[in-house]
Amino acid sequence: MKRVLSVALGLVLFALPWSGALALGGGAEFDFEKGDSDFIPIFADLPAGAGTEEFYELEHGCREVPVEGAGKGLFLSGNNHSDDLFMGYYKELAGLTPGTPYVFQVSFQMATNVEGGMIGVGGSPGSSVYVKGGVTAEKPAAVVTEDQYYRLNIDKGNQGTGGADMAVIGNMEKWGSTGPGEYELKAFVFRAEATPGAGGRVYLILGTDSGFEATSSWYLDNIVVQWVEKGNETVSRAQAVQLLYDAAHGSPMDGPVFSDTDPSSPWWYALGWARNSGYISGYGNGRFGPTDLLTVEQAMSILYRYAGSPDTALPAELPKVSHWAEQSVAWGLQQGLIQRDDLTGHGGAIVRSVYEDALEKVMGTESGREILP
Repeated sequence: MKRVLSVALGLVLFALPWSGALALGGGAEFDFEKGDSDFIPIFADLPAGAGTEEFYELEHGCREVPVEGAGKGLFLSGNNHSDDLFMGYYKELAGLTPGTPYVFQVSFQMATNVEGGMIGVGGSPGSSVYVKGGVTAEKPAAVVTEDQYYRLNIDKGNQGTGGADMAVIGNMEKWGSTGPGEYELKAFVFRAEATPGAGGRVYLILGTDSGFEATSSWYLDNIVVQWVEKGNETVSRAQAVQLLYDAAHGSPMDGPVFSDTDPSSPWWYALGWARNSGYISGYGNGRFGPTDLLTVEQAMSILYRYAGSPDTALPAELPKVSHWAEQSVAWGLQQGLIQRDDLTGHGGAIVRSVYEDALEKVMGTESGREILP
């Protein structure tokens, strides 16, 4: 039915505008200034029976986020007496084509006041409270199981382990830009795949899975969801660099001095690594264009530089490409990373699956075929 594809970074004070990262799809944004936007709270991994809500001190609602200028968000709080408390919100997304696989890209902010490196009962109040997200065709519900506990009817995994329907995308620790006890906004991004059922609906679910045996309280805000039919997904320039950084196990470096990026960007360290390593240079006018669609020419230039810029003879009939990209495109064609048709489709933008396949080949496949020198 569906599976979580991958997760990205959770960083501070930045909700990624995914515009430009998808093609031929739709989306929705939620800031909660006018209410809860029909997000529904859900709690699980706690005993069924009278008095549970009071004993676990469960709270939820649309409230002011205690961060200057943040406005309203969705609040959740609970005291984890069971050493395994899940709490979150889910939202129906309708109007999709039944039976058609979609790729979803989700960004959101979570306000947390938990310092990094803290020790607590059963686990850390920060690193042991795992933030999870997913999109599923099945409507989430807390059902009573044989052990007389409320459990989710979808596969969220358990605490630090993700499941088929939700992935671990970070934890509750603050990035560290505010004082002790003060809330700050921490941003998360992830991708998921789901196939709507007969009603053309799927459900976004966001929450925390806690191993900290005390109270956790947090706020959700600025949720952005975009979707596209599987196979039509493109990739932004910053996403492409992040994918390379992740695949290469790059070392975090201070980010580049681009006028359209700053340290709050989820891509800051990946862009710094790529620029300092000579794999990217930007547009030459101080801009990088992080949300611009990645073109085939740009993709091959990045991967060509990563491969060490090997000497490559230009073929007699090279498709029409920019002069600066001729050698990298020729290399990509000769290595089978792209086909000639890729240079004319999607208005020059590269399809994400093509880029990911090219990246896998550059890194070396399980069969041992190596492209790197």
